[in-house]
Order: sequence, then C-alpha cells, then structure tokens
Amino acid sequence: MRTVKVLVGLLVMAGLGVVWYVLRPQPSPIWQTFTPTIISIEQAELANPGRGLYQWRGQTMICPAALISNRERYDRWTWAALEPNENQYNWQPIHQLLDNAEAQGQRVWLGLGASAGPNSSGPFMPEYLQQAEFGASFEGDWYPNYNHHYVQARLEALLDGFVAEFAGDQRILGVQMRSYGRYGEGYLPWNADKSHGMWASDSTARWLVDAWHTRLSQHFLISIPLSNNPVFYYAMTKQPYWSITRDALGMPEQMQNIDQLIQSDITVDGMAIGPLVAERWKVAPIFSEMIGEYGEHDYSGQFAAAQTQVISYHISYVSNGNFAQPYREGPWDFWRDPVNCPEQASNWTQADIHNFGLAGTLAGYRYAPSSIKLAVNDQQLHIESTWQNAGVAPIYEHWPLVWQVRDQAQTLVWQAEASLDLRQVLPNQAFVHSQQFAQFSLPAGEYEVSIVAPAINRYVHPLQLAIDGKQDDGRYRLGILSIR
Repeated sequence: MRTVKVLVGLLVMAGLGVVWYVLRPQPSPIWQTFTPTIISIEQAELANPGRGLYQWRGQTMICPAALISNRERYDRWTWAALEPNENQYNWQPIHQLLDNAEAQGQRVWLGLGASAGPNSSGPFMPEYLQQAEFGASFEGDWYPNYNHHYVQARLEALLDGFVAEFAGDQRILGVQMRSYGRYGEGYLPWNADKSHGMWASDSTARWLVDAWHTRLSQHFLISIPLSNNPVFYYAMTKQPYWSITRDALGMPEQMQNIDQLIQSDITVDGMAIGPLVAERWKVAPIFSEMIGEYGEHDYSGQFAAAQTQVISYHISYVSNGNFAQPYREGPWDFWRDPVNCPEQASNWTQADIHNFGLAGTLAGYRYAPSSIKLAVNDQQLHIESTWQNAGVAPIYEHWPLVWQVRDQAQTLVWQAEASLDLRQVLPNQAFVHSQQFAQFSLPAGEYEVSIVAPAINRYVHPLQLAIDGKQDDGRYRLGILSIR
C-alpha cells in the first residue's frame, strides 16, 4: 500500500504569522532476498570441530573420505602413567599427543587419571598409593579409597599439576574425568561389599566432583561418564555444565541406561536428575565411544544401532575406532597407520560403511542459512536471516559469524559480526534472526554479499556451513546487493 504523506501544522505565535512544515516519511526499504542452495546430509559430510567422527586413541580409522570428519582425537592415561613417582609428573605423552594433533589439524579430548582396572593391563594407581591404607583389590582390580584424606590430597595435586602445565593450551578442547570406577567409567562391581573402600561416601562424591570442577571447568569443557551413582548425580547439578560421556555406542542394552536415568526420580539438592540428563545435550556435548566389547556375542548390528542412537540421544561425538567383533580383528589392522590411513581388506559390508558413515554425519550440528533478506535505508543495513540445524545437537563453543560486502574488484569494503549465537540454533527449528547496522554508506552500485564463520584460533579452520558457494578463504558467497 502506498504511504500517505503527513501534513503537520505548527503555529508560531510571535507576530510572524503561521508557518507550515511538511514532514515526508522515508520510503520503506526495498528488501533483496538471497536463497542459498542447501547441501543435504545425503550429499556430503562437512568436517567441523566439535562433532562427527573423532580419532580414537591412535587407531587407523575407517578411511573412505565420506567417513572422515576427524577434527578431534582422543586418548587417555592412568594415574600411574601421569605420576609414576610421588610428586614426579610425566606430562610428555600429552605434549606429544598435542603436537601430533596440531600437525594433523586436530584438537584433543583427554581422559585423565584412570585409577582402577585389571592389573594385567599394568598399574592404574601409582605404586606409592597401592597400599592397604589407601585402597584394596577386588577380583584382580585395585581400587583407591577416595574417602581417605591423603588419597584426596594426591588427586588434587595431580589436577593442580595438570592445570599448571596446560591451562590456556587451545589445542585441548575437553577433558574427561576418569577418577572413579573401573577404567574410570564410573561403574563399580555390583557384588563388592559396601564396606570396601572403593565406594565413595556422599560427602566424598561431592568432594570428587568439586575437586575437578573448581580446577578445570574454567579452562576446558569437562565430561563425566554416565553412571548410576552419587558422583555422576552431583556433577549434573554443577555449572558450567558437565558434558556426558557414554561408552558402548551401538549396544542398546547399555545405551538404555540413559533412558533409565532420565526416567528416574533421583534428586540432588532439590534438583531432579532426570531432566538434567535429558536436557544436557542442549548445553554440553554428549561424547560417545563405540562398544569395544570382547567375547562371542554378535555385534554386527552395532552400526545400524549407532545411527539411531546418535539421533535419539543427540550425540555429538562418535569414535572412529574401538569397534567390537567381528570388526576388531583382522584382516583390518586398526593400529597400522593412523596418519595415512591406507586401504586394507576388511570384514565391513557396504551396509556397515553406510550406517557408520551416516552416524558420524548426523552427529553434532549442521548449520545453514535457508534465506537472507537485506535492505539499505538511510545509512542503515537491515539483515534478516533464517537458519536451520540439520544435525542432532548445537555447537558448544562461541563461534562468530561475520557478514561481508565486497565491491566489483573483490575488495572488502564493509564487514560486521552478526549477533546470532549458533549455540541457540537447535535441531529441527527454524531460527529467525534480525539485525541492523548503522553508518552503512556505500556508493551506488552492485556488491557481493558473503558470510564467514572465521577460525577462532590457529588450530581450527573456518566453520563449514551446509550451503553452496564456499570460497578458498572459508567464506560463502550469498548474492549481489544493489545499492541505488
């Protein structure tokens, strides 16, 4: 509808008569709309940080290009490996891992301080702590007594040493707490007598979480294995939020433990644990590891199951390694060459590869602007964009988006950061974002509009969006803005 001019009269009572002013409203802005071409999940995997397949403990990955997101790698260490002698710490293996990851364009998740496991795998606890005063064996595993004040002091010293050595190292994205339970996975033998020192009292459970939280949460993402015990419950109540680690991806019997916790009526300090677990994926990543089981059981359905579990539990990380039978053994050698990833004969079927590839592709986020509207009016640029996330979870780092304008010579003549926070763009929701930029003044002409999510440090690449138009510098061409 045409805008009607408004006539406003102003009467000046100073003997000068009547003066009339005509105020003409500015014309409405003319919107120009860009509709990017979306890259569907079926078309291509987009390797991005904080999602997808990650390299598990130096194993040679399943290597078709469609499967390799490979922006992170993971490894873990026992307490004994990190502190072979009292007050003597060995951080060199972690430094070496960080250097190797950097050379391959990866960042790292670390599992720290696993403190209980089979003696056949080597000591989990330092020898000076493997004394009757500080713990006890059970069915061939040594378990520390975290209720003992000296064991507590030694774990705090270990964590203090790690923070002093690595705080500020942006190659480390996340750290897993592996201090409690067998292999550090949070579970204890159901048949162990409750008088055994392996069982943490309620106050010890709180101390353990707080010891980790106060030292590490300000520097790294932190994660805790999902388990049915007070240590896990209390961690769920803390902010910044703990991520959840769930092993045994592809095994329905164990993954259903997540549902059991969600449906439980457990409360801690007045907070219901079920909703905290159910909603955790919205604020912190769900980190998973494949089954890794031994024995005669047929795990051939693990990859189809993993695909559906990634969707059901909003999983961001899937281990490209630690596979169960029949994929653990030859002819594939999972430790052969993790850097070059040579082709090998394997027991994998095309269905296996398809299902596992799709599990990795679905994991985490997949962002795309489905439409962008721009208008220039009275030295203001108006941008309205609609975003979609075709993944199963958001991103968990603040990753800026920058609008850019270039002239016909491809000279950057204007850029500004969008106020959109991608962490708020959840799956299966159209997210509309509007923003105005003042002092936008360019000569009449035609200009290329683009968007880029620039690298947040020197260890990562610009974020890949699920749209066509990507340029060598990581930006995406959106269209031509005409300024009259």
